[in-house]
Amino acid sequence: MNDQPTQLELDTYVDGQLDLPRKYMVENHLAQHPALAAQVMADLGSQSALKILMGNAQAPSEEMREAASRLAEPPPRAFWRRAAPFGGMAVTGMAAAALFAMSIDGPPDYVGYAVASHRTAMVRAAMASQLETPRFDAREILTKTRIDMPVIPAAWHVTDVQLFPSNDGPALLVAVRTGQGEPLSLYAVRGRTSAPERPDAVREGAQSVAYWRRGDTSYALTGETDPGAIDATAEALARTWS
Repeated sequence: MNDQPTQLELDTYVDGQLDLPRKYMVENHLAQHPALAAQVMADLGSQSALKILMGNAQAPSEEMREAASRLAEPPPRAFWRRAAPFGGMAVTGMAAAALFAMSIDGPPDYVGYAVASHRTAMVRAAMASQLETPRFDAREILTKTRIDMPVIPAAWHVTDVQLFPSNDGPALLVAVRTGQGEPLSLYAVRGRTSAPERPDAVREGAQSVAYWRRGDTSYALTGETDPGAIDATAEALARTWS
């Protein structure tokens, strides 16, 4: 087991969503690195402050309330799987495009990091002290990180671009708002994971995330709508490449 936590693991630890073995690893590492422990404690304090603000009717904005609520412990994970054609005939309609079912096979580990990164991006967007970086250059990203990104639709507005460390190398998060004002984030990391080549969607607490793989790069699209809608958006993205 790698005893050096990544930034995503630290963020997930602060969110209270890290599994027990990695939680123990993070805590053991922090015990030996006081400066990093102080930083993590400050992040935990900020999260607590957000929760306190939720109890003050005059202090927080609606955006801050929503950002703080995303840090709460999510309910059990619900999986969506695409329905297969029946009797040679394709199933029609959005309601039939995704099949809701509980599954014993969870998505790849990077999907949890993608959701944690999305929640962090939403908190950053609600904080005046956290400057966002909206410049997105797909060619530069490919050159520097070998991460090939889908074409971002012209109607989408990029609001933040962040690189995170991961066990497989750099991971990229691109936060956007769609033409309808919906906040989404597209997460990509180099790695041939168990993600399918065609997107599948899963509900993670208040968010839905669609995940897929193209060659040696794995992707996750996270948003606040239902899994079927996220899956359909991911399907469109997975067909367009820079």
